[in-house]
Amino acid sequence: MGYAKVSPVLWELLERSSRNTVREVLVIYRVKNAPKGGMRAGFTSTEERAGFAQERARIQARTQSMLLDKYRQSQESRPRREHTADRGTVGGSSLPIISVGVTKASLKSLADEPDVVAILPNQPIHLIGPEGVTCGPLSAGETKNHCTWALDALGVPDFWETAQVRGEGVAVGVLDTGVFADHPALSGRVRDFVLIDPLGRRVKAEPNFDAACHGTHVCGTIAGQPTADGVAIGVAPRAQLLVAGVLLGEPTLATLFEGISWAVDHGVDIVNMSLGFSYYEPQFGDLLDLLLDDFGVLPVVAIGNDSHGNTSCPGNVKSAFSVGALQKRKGGGLEVAPFSGGASLALPAEAAVEVITKPDVVAPGVDIWSCIPPQESDGETYTYGYMQGTSMATPHVAGIAALLMAARPAASVRAILQALRETAWHPAGHLRPDNRWGYGIVRVGDALKELDTHASQNARRGR
Repeated sequence: MGYAKVSPVLWELLERSSRNTVREVLVIYRVKNAPKGGMRAGFTSTEERAGFAQERARIQARTQSMLLDKYRQSQESRPRREHTADRGTVGGSSLPIISVGVTKASLKSLADEPDVVAILPNQPIHLIGPEGVTCGPLSAGETKNHCTWALDALGVPDFWETAQVRGEGVAVGVLDTGVFADHPALSGRVRDFVLIDPLGRRVKAEPNFDAACHGTHVCGTIAGQPTADGVAIGVAPRAQLLVAGVLLGEPTLATLFEGISWAVDHGVDIVNMSLGFSYYEPQFGDLLDLLLDDFGVLPVVAIGNDSHGNTSCPGNVKSAFSVGALQKRKGGGLEVAPFSGGASLALPAEAAVEVITKPDVVAPGVDIWSCIPPQESDGETYTYGYMQGTSMATPHVAGIAALLMAARPAASVRAILQALRETAWHPAGHLRPDNRWGYGIVRVGDALKELDTHASQNARRGR
C-alpha cells in the first residue's frame, strides 16, 4: 500500500475515529502526458499562462473523472454504512486536486491508486498575523530617503535604476485577508479579486474589501505606488496583483487550495502566503513541487512568528521558499527579529536522516510602513501604518522575485530560487544555511548577476 502518500496526521485522525467515521481529504493526483510550464520562457504574458492552465484543466479532466469513478466503484462492495461521501473537486480547474471523504478502509484503496500522489486531511488554517500594528506617519529618515528603510536595505531603488525594471509583466497572487483596492497606492495594481468562502466557493465581491488590514499592507509592500510625497513603499510597483481572500470565517486547506487554483487559473507567476498551521505536513510539499515544476509558479511563504525553534507549515516543508524577518540593530546593522521562526527538522529518509533547515532567506519585517484600509485612531484617519512580522518580510521577497522575473523572463523559477539562495548575505557565511538567517538576506542585484552567469554557462554547454 502507498503509505508514503498519506499524511501522518491523517493516519492519526482515523486511528482515533470509529470505523465508519468519514473524514474529508484532499487528494493530489498525477496527470500523465500533461504539458508542463516549469520553464517560464514559453510564456510572454499572463494571458498565455492562463491559457496554459486552461489547457491543463481540459487534459486532466479525464484523469480526474476516471480516478473518482474507480474510487466510487471500490466502495460499492462495502456495506452501505461504510460508504464514503464524494465531496467533489477543488476548483475543478488547473490544479490536479480532488476533495473526497474517506474512512479507515476506503483510505487504503485510495492510496493504492497509482495516479494518487498525496492525501492530506482538510485541516483548519490561520493567518500568520502581524506582531504589531501602529497607525501613523512615516519616520523622518524614511521620508528624507523617499523610500522605506526595508527597500533601502534590500537595494531596491538602485536595482530599479540599473536594471530598468519594476515588475512589468509579472503577476503576483496574494492569498490573504483581501485587499482595499481603492487605496491610492494600489491604483491600477489589483487586476482581479475573489473571495473564497469557507465552503470553497469562488465569490465575486464588489467593491474589493479587506477583512483586516493585513492583505492591503502586504499588497502595498509587493506593488504599492509611491505616496503623494514621493515615498516608495512597493518593491515591484509595476507588477500586477491578483488577490484571493482565503482567510475569512473558518478557513481550511480546501479554502487555500481553491485560492491557489484560482490564482493559477489566472496566470500568476508568484503566490505570496502568510498563513498555515503549526505542525509539519510533508505532503504539502507535493503541491509546492507541482506549482514549481508543472506551472512555473513560485510560492513564497512566511515561516511564522513563534520564535526560534518553531515553524509554520507550509513554510517548513522542503520545497517551500520560506522567509524570516529582520530588524534594525541598535547601533547599526541588521539582526533576526526575536519573534521570527526557524528550526532544523530531522526527518527519516530511505538512506539516512534528512535535515530540513528553515527559513530559506530573511528580509526586513519590523517597522514596515505600507498602505492599509482607512483606520480611525485618536481622532485621525490613517491610510498608512507600520506592521511587523514574518508576513511583512515575505512580500518583500515576493516583490524581489517579481523584479528578477521582469528582468529575465526566460529564467525558470528553480533558477531564480537558486540564485536568491546562493547570493544571499549571511553574517557567518560558512555556516549557512542556519535556522535563524537561512541562507541570509536576499540581494537582488547579485541574484540577477547569478542568473546571467547560469544562463551563460548553459549556453556554452548547448542546453
